[in-house]
Amino acid sequence: MPIPKQRTAVIHVAKSQLQMADADYRALLLRAAGVRSSSDLDELGFEAVMAEFERLGFRNVNSRMQIARREGMATPAQVGKILSLWKAYSGADDDLRLGQWLERHFHVSHVRFLEGRRAGKAVAVLEKMAAWARSKRDDKKPPESKAVT
Repeated sequence: MPIPKQRTAVIHVAKSQLQMADADYRALLLRAAGVRSSSDLDELGFEAVMAEFERLGFRNVNSRMQIARREGMATPAQVGKILSLWKAYSGADDDLRLGQWLERHFHVSHVRFLEGRRAGKAVAVLEKMAAWARSKRDDKKPPESKAVT
């Protein structure tokens, strides 16, 4: 049974991201799955082709941490807020340091493991931390000089 169009689209994104020439792409399809076109792929062939793309360096951005709504856990909105507040506080997208902070204060290793009520507490604390970091950065700015007329 052929794969859905969404999977075919992922293959074409990978080909584009890796900047593969058409001849190289066709050779990869033949080598990995024994087909000449992505429209001929079945599920097993798709997995083999994707494994080969990943070996060549393809990273599917859609497979990165996707947080679905889980009963009792932090909502996707809370997770996004925590990540943006951490960036505002630390100045970087540093998942490792955020994980260390969460472990120390909330006893979870990653934001996706936070319960909803505790995520609300994390947001409140991070809002204060981000405000403090902003004020520290503002204090370091030189005072504006007034032009003498």
